[in-house]
Amino acid sequence: MTTSHPIATPNSTATTSFTSTTPPYCNESSELQLSNGSCVSKLDVQIYTVTLLRNRTSNATVVAYALSYYLSSLANSNLSSNPNYILSPVEIDGYVDSLSNITLGINTNTSFIMVQQLNQHSNITTIGATFTHGIGGQVVNTSNVDDVTNSFSSAAAIISNQSLTGVTSLNMLIIDIPTTYKNLDTSSNRTLASSVIIVAVQRNGSDLTPMNISLYFQILPEYQPTIEADYFCSFYNTTNLIWSDSGCTKPQYNRIFNRYECSCNHLSTFGLVWLPKIVICNTSTDVQLSNGTCVSKSDGQVCLIEL
Repeated sequence: MTTSHPIATPNSTATTSFTSTTPPYCNESSELQLSNGSCVSKLDVQIYTVTLLRNRTSNATVVAYALSYYLSSLANSNLSSNPNYILSPVEIDGYVDSLSNITLGINTNTSFIMVQQLNQHSNITTIGATFTHGIGGQVVNTSNVDDVTNSFSSAAAIISNQSLTGVTSLNMLIIDIPTTYKNLDTSSNRTLASSVIIVAVQRNGSDLTPMNISLYFQILPEYQPTIEADYFCSFYNTTNLIWSDSGCTKPQYNRIFNRYECSCNHLSTFGLVWLPKIVICNTSTDVQLSNGTCVSKSDGQVCLIEL
């Protein structure tokens, strides 16, 4: 049957008509379950939400919910996405940056969108967001930050209190499995290994307080390299279309929580990326195998004989 479904909250007016089936029989590979329980085609949702976003609606709540539905429509889909309805990183950055004059959190098992109006005089201040792979996200504030940093979150971003001086709104989007971002960088061959975190702020006037954002990334099972790798805490440079680690520290591996930790001095779209590890073998005694490892020449001969 064809019914009209809201794409955002009850306060918004954006609706569309989708062909829906009766729950709970949604096919997760091809259908998306809306907030009213109806199942609709992921491709229909993708086309509708991208059209809505590109039409530049001024309703920030509609933008946020449309972005959330769009990301859900791409997740775990067995449908071929229409390339004309794929949002670029530049577009997604712009939508996150445009969110203002609202306070909301939209949580799904594929993404978490947070827009928080900050009160500098409040006892509890929002300072970031966190996400657990395949489950969902939550707001990080000054009361739960220790619990978050001592957890097995797959991705998290926390901004120092000092950096939030003059900030009136903190906007974050965490995309659990960011398929659109995975192979963006074809010039440096850096490959995404984690979820991505998009961060933007609205400021009061022209105050340019130095930024310090701490980032936490686990390597996603879906993006686990099959060879030895070097990891970089990076942001996506939308001008040069590359992952760059400029302004970010070298990630340190935390064995307890199985994650990489780093910090950056600016806001952007962040992720943990990797390159094949460069191993320099002692050519007088060792030989380098195709997987990059070094073995003694005698062991290497044995390997060749066995092959």
